[in-house]
Parts: sequence; C-alpha cells; structure tokens
Amino acid sequence: MKSFVLAVALPQLRFDLVINDSWSAINLFLKEYGIEVPSNLTIWDRQKNVLPFYERASLVLNLSNKELFIETFGMTVLEAMAAGLPVIVPTVGGVADLVDDGVNGYKIDVQQLEDIKMRIISILTDNEIYVSLSRNAIALSKKYSNANTIDSIEKTIIG
Repeated sequence: MKSFVLAVALPQLRFDLVINDSWSAINLFLKEYGIEVPSNLTIWDRQKNVLPFYERASLVLNLSNKELFIETFGMTVLEAMAAGLPVIVPTVGGVADLVDDGVNGYKIDVQQLEDIKMRIISILTDNEIYVSLSRNAIALSKKYSNANTIDSIEKTIIG
C-alpha cells in the first residue's frame, strides 16, 4: 500500500489512513499480505463522522491507483478542500477534475511516490505555498455549496 511506503519514507510525519471497510476486513488484508504498519501510521476503519480527521489534518492524500480503479467524484477530496486542506490526488478521474494542479492541490500519479513525497514536504514547509493552496481549495469548494448545486440543477431542468 502506497500510504505505508510514504509513512516509512517520511518518519517525521504522522499519517492517518481511513479505510472504508470493517476492522475485520482490514486486519484480514494486513495478515494475508504480511503487512506491518509503520509506527507513524494509524489505520481507522469506516467512519460515520470524518470531520475530526479533517480538523487535525494538514493535508489530504487520495492515493487511488488508476491501474486498479478510477475514482469518480471524490467527496473526501471536496470535503478536505472545504476544510481548507491542500490535496494530492491521482491524475485521472473525478477527483482530478476538482484539482487545478499547483493552484488548489496537486495531481500526481500514485506510482510517482518520490514526487508525492517531495510535494508533501514542500506543502508542509513552505507557508506561502500552503496558504495559497488552502485559500484556493476553499474557493473551489464553494462552487459546490448547497445553494450553487440547487441553482445548477434548476438551470439544467428548467433551462
């Protein structure tokens, strides 16, 4: 799993990995593949309330592998952006459509782990980059507010 590799490569950082599955399935997977969880990575099972994760995060990664599946809309990425968090997403799929590379986040293929690692370091060590990405993420998320979404639907239906 790519998040494990990043956690090992960046031992000075803490990672939370939220997996949309049960503890039993997660543990079975880890055991089956002999995966050892790095000490700076905490795994969480399916969550009903993800807000606390956004509140303590500095950035959000979506490490979907386009060779295995393509993300559609990517609500977690939009939620992260609404919380003012810079994001790193895959280069294809609905999540990539939300990101203007270098403006409100970055699009990097999950196979390019060294590039992802360097972007994480850059985002977290350069306050100017962080603030710019954060402000632009919030601005983009506002396009998807309830009022804007309803307005868009009405315009589509009514014409």
